[in-house]
Order: sequence, then structure tokens, then C-alpha cells
Amino acid sequence: MDNKPAILNGRAVFDKRLPIIRPNVDKYVEKELLKDISAVLNSNMLTSVDIKLKKFEEELENYIGVKHVIGVSSCTSGLILSMQALGLRNSEVLVPAFTFSATVHAAYWNNCKIRFVDIDRETFTISPEEVEKNISPETKAIIAVHMYGNPCYIERLQEIASKHNLKLIFDCAHALGSSYQGKKIGQFGDVEVFSASPTKLLTTIEGGIVATNNTELAEMLKIDRNYGNYPDYSCKRPGLNARMSEINAVTGLHQLKDLDKYVENRNSYVDKFKKELKNIQGINFQIIKEGNVSTHKDFGFTVNENEFGLNRYELARALNAENIMTKFYFYPPMHKLDAYKEKAEYNDLKNTELVSNNVICLPIYNFMDEETINKICKAIIRIHKFKTEVKEACK
Repeated sequence: MDNKPAILNGRAVFDKRLPIIRPNVDKYVEKELLKDISAVLNSNMLTSVDIKLKKFEEELENYIGVKHVIGVSSCTSGLILSMQALGLRNSEVLVPAFTFSATVHAAYWNNCKIRFVDIDRETFTISPEEVEKNISPETKAIIAVHMYGNPCYIERLQEIASKHNLKLIFDCAHALGSSYQGKKIGQFGDVEVFSASPTKLLTTIEGGIVATNNTELAEMLKIDRNYGNYPDYSCKRPGLNARMSEINAVTGLHQLKDLDKYVENRNSYVDKFKKELKNIQGINFQIIKEGNVSTHKDFGFTVNENEFGLNRYELARALNAENIMTKFYFYPPMHKLDAYKEKAEYNDLKNTELVSNNVICLPIYNFMDEETINKICKAIIRIHKFKTEVKEACK
């Protein structure tokens, strides 16, 4: 029975559960991380903008090639504050419906009118053509998402934003380390906002990073992340408690020097996955445009049931039997969620629904051995070989 999938009573390719993510902060514990964290605790300076956080921000500015980086408590808080600082409260914004909910939450908390825009089915990123179709006299901003770390059509979006006098925000939650035509993501638009939560390549445990070349905007954000309070406790705008702590910053500092290695590794792993799975009909990989580099924060592809013989739910169920965890990033799409289906406007979102209804993501980490990738691919190939029996077993 070993030649059959586990769902058909064959032997599972993994004896233990293979998680969808695996942070690697533990690799730094013996490399001064605990010493630096202890130093922060012993100093009693737990939240300071002038010590470890400042160093983290400065090193990120050099890494990204941007004038200003502002560390915040999360990507969500960074987006909320950036939108307020750009004067977008109570205005209409265009945003993809194929994204994580936090992207849209930021617009909601700025009391924005939300209009969902369709994506490009190849790149999974917002379609510039659909953006232009959806611009109205009320539209004030475009929020684009570098999905799984795959850069958007940045130049085209910048042209559209300039033509229509719109603000351009990039949700870069997945994209710290990605590049667009030789330039690091973080240099584009009015502002770009990254996540450093545990699911990301570089994690500060929890945290966010705002990058901008706009000095005035940066100064506003530095105040607004601290409640909006100036040193004399005057307050011009309502801010948030959105500071990044010293412990968060020092955790990120230790990983930053290795970030490009993480990106290099993940790209090599994705190349290996694609090489092993490319001959299976019905698997359609996300396209990374020539000259761009994705972090591959997630490795997702769509499953065409008619060609593959199974839908993504059946594939996920069969992989679960092999002890391989999968995720449907992102399903349901935003316009189908209870939180927004009556709070937003949209026209045709056919590509969004096509991708969202058929995408499946496999485990991918900063460090993976070749045997793990081979086993995952073996499981998929074996499931596909026995697709008729697997479909029956899933009924």
C-alpha cells in the first residue's frame, strides 16, 4: 500500500505534522539575541525610539534604500496611521478584494468608502486596467498589495496615480526583501507598509515597518505612533499606541543581515517545487514578472479541477492525510466576508473569485531541506496518480 496516498490507506509521507510556516528565530538564540534582550530588560528602557528601535530603523533604511523607516506595532497600525497622515479619512479608496482582511480594515478604521477592484489572474496582484476603470470623482487613493511578496505592476500604478492625482499606498505585508526591476520594495508610491509578524520571513515577534521618502509624512507618523502626542502633550491628530518595543526591534535586528539569504532560499525552493510539479496538468503557478523578485512568503498555486481531476479541497484533504498542512490564502475574498459584503462597492471580480476559489498554499520556510520538498511533491504526484480513487474517498 506504500505506493498509494495515505487517504487510500497508504503510508503517509511524513510521520509528523508539517506546519504551513516555521519561524527561525530560534537560530539566533545562541547568537547574542538573548544577551541583547537581557540588556534591554536590565536597562528598563522597554519602549524607546532612540536606542534599538532607532538602529533597526536606520539599518532598514539602508537595506531598502529609502529615506525614512518608522517601526510600528503592526502592519495594520502602520496602514491606519499612514492613511490618516495622507489625509484619506472619509474618502474613497480602491483596494483588491483578494487580500488579507487587515488591508481593508485599515481603510474601514479611516471611515473610507471602500471599492473593491479585480486582480490579474497571473500575478494575483491588483489589475492596473481594473483600477483605472473604477476611478470615480470621489476616489482619492489606490491601495495595492504585493501578494505573497510578488511585486505589483508598480510603474503602471504610479502612472495612473499621477494621472488622476491619487495617493498610492502599497501593502507590503509579505514583501520585505522583494525587488522590483532591481530596486527593493519600499521605495515606491507615497508609502509602503510591511509586516514583521511570525508568519513573515523576518519577524519582530509582532510588528510593522513603514517606509517612505516623504519627510513630512515620516515626521507625522513618528508622532502618531505615540498617541499623536508631542513632547509637551499637545495633540494635533488622534494617534494610536502603535510603538514598536525595544525587544521587538532587537529581535528584528538579528535577522536583518540574513534576510537576502532567506529570499534566495525561498526562490530556490519554489524553483524546485515548480520543476517537480510542472508536468501535472491543472496546476497553475503564480507568475513573477521578469526582473522582479518575490519573497515567496507563501507558495500558492491554483488548481483547475477539470484538468487536475480533483478540486483544491480534495487535494488539501489528501495532503492532510499525508501530514502536510495547507492553507487557502485568501479565501473567502473580501467582498464575500460578512464584515464587508454590505460595506463596500464593486463591479465584476471574476479573476478574484477564480483565484480565491481555487488557490492552495503549501508549506515553505526560510530553511527547508531538499528531502522535505521532494516528499511534498511526491505526495502531490501520488495523489494525482490516484485522483479517481481519491475523489471517491473524499465524498
